[in-house]
Amino acid sequence: MGAAGGRMGLNGGVGGSAMLSNGGGGVGGSTFHPSGMYAAHANTQVRPTGAATLHGGVVVQPNPGCGLGTPANDTACCVGGPENTCGGVGSVCFEGSGNMVATTDYCYVGDGRGEYSAVPNYSYVGEGAGSYAKDVIVTPYGCRLKPCCIVILLLWLLLPLLWWLLGPAGPIIIPPKGPIGVCKLWGDPHILTFDHMRADYYSPGEFWIVKSDNVWIQGRYLPTKVTSGLGVTKSIAIGGPFLKGHKLIVAVRSATWDGQQVLTGFPSDFSVPGIVGMHYNNVGTLLQKGRQGKALHVVHIRLEDGSSEGIQIQVNRWMEPTEGDYMNVMIRMHGQPGQDGHCGNFNGVREDDDRLQVRARVGKTGVDPNLLLYHTKTPVVVANRPNINDCPAEKLDQAKASCKAKEQKLIPSMGCLIDVCFAGVGFANQA
Repeated sequence: MGAAGGRMGLNGGVGGSAMLSNGGGGVGGSTFHPSGMYAAHANTQVRPTGAATLHGGVVVQPNPGCGLGTPANDTACCVGGPENTCGGVGSVCFEGSGNMVATTDYCYVGDGRGEYSAVPNYSYVGEGAGSYAKDVIVTPYGCRLKPCCIVILLLWLLLPLLWWLLGPAGPIIIPPKGPIGVCKLWGDPHILTFDHMRADYYSPGEFWIVKSDNVWIQGRYLPTKVTSGLGVTKSIAIGGPFLKGHKLIVAVRSATWDGQQVLTGFPSDFSVPGIVGMHYNNVGTLLQKGRQGKALHVVHIRLEDGSSEGIQIQVNRWMEPTEGDYMNVMIRMHGQPGQDGHCGNFNGVREDDDRLQVRARVGKTGVDPNLLLYHTKTPVVVANRPNINDCPAEKLDQAKASCKAKEQKLIPSMGCLIDVCFAGVGFANQA
């Protein structure tokens, strides 16, 4: 090799230093077979009278693609590849984010500065040219998620959002498959069930009108000054899963949607697309005898339940000063899964809508406070007095006739009805 009177020294190879004579040898990541001399040209300065030094070069080569991991030059995780570290699970969802590549460069140093030339490779010169191999050490560093795992991670992060969209604010409602029926409430209050059973409920309180898996309709019954303590329908409250967390309350003089006043004018309208539509006007069907010729104030409600018809409710408001406020209600809807309440279980059997059977199924103290759509609950049973709703229908009809004759009133008092039902006509006549 053209370096007269000089020697070649080796420094800085990966992992240490060594001395190399004219025969060649294994140096710092490069292997030279000792069958000939060699000249180092790539990126090499040639100084005729100097020594030669081998310098190790280290280059960080990041892998192309997305990151979402440690930096390419991070030596704290995944040294040697993600399959070796990262908690032992690196190979599942991680790959190396970069490589450390160790290379070698040669340069001449010492006295005497000569010319130099650069060529892209190494070549052997002199007698006995032999083969050589250059070792390049590549060590993976850093971690990053594999693309497939990035997609899985994003889907996992979206699960809470999907749960919120399809949860209490947006449940999946199965459209009802039962027939369409009509239930009516009027007076104090008298009820004609979906299966055409007449039942009378007189006790004040909050009760289930319709209780099903998806649809909840509750009624508040309270007396007026002309009902002698008997309850009339004062308001209805509508909720349940089919309303997606919303609540509608319609009273005689007000209506609220999620606590906000609606239908404040006459006439007026209110709607929430895909959930409810309401109209307040003077057009509607009379639901109680003796109301002909009186001014109508009718609330029309349509609620979406997954069927093409929806749930249709008509509320006739009565606000005459001589009577007190009360309402008549008509509900037109398909039968719902798990249905029961004062409007009956809508199973096509009239007889099991008898008041005593309904009370045995849904309870005698009204709506459970944990399921109440109203803010307050009215006590149902007056202390030390029987509940008139426990009087069998036939006996209650006899009590109404006896008390009307005794009191000379269209609507007999609660006290008289209880006395006749539970103590007999003789006791009532003595009272």
